[in-house]
Amino acid sequence: MSIKRRGTLLPLTSVFASFIGAALIASVFAYNNYRFSKYKFIDFGSLTFYEKNEIFVPKNNKFLLVVFSSNMNDLDKILEISNKNLPIIAIDMFQKRFEPKDNISYITSDINTILKLMNLLNITTLPSSVEMIHQDEKIYKQDSKINKI
Repeated sequence: MSIKRRGTLLPLTSVFASFIGAALIASVFAYNNYRFSKYKFIDFGSLTFYEKNEIFVPKNNKFLLVVFSSNMNDLDKILEISNKNLPIIAIDMFQKRFEPKDNISYITSDINTILKLMNLLNITTLPSSVEMIHQDEKIYKQDSKINKI
């Protein structure tokens, strides 16, 4: 009488287990890359903005960046909706120069620089605001989602 040799599922199971493990690791890596890439960095050393007649250098560790158009809406209504707890840096698309108020600084630049900033932050509607936090020297990181006002 011959003994029939039965195969085991051990090699097949270990192949599938290693495949599933690799897929899980790849998905976690992809999710972390996505999560990290959704917040952008702004280098105020390469993007030149002006406050009055001087080059703008952020002084606060955290501030609210507001991009608006002075031809569309009243700025006071826009700022009422915005976060009052943070200093506000306001950029006008039409580059009108306003006098600074309590915790509001108005900065301007040429249209190409403003468009680079909007493209970098993926701002699609005006007015919009975003919180920025200091990272390194003149580099600031987006600290919140884009708030469409």
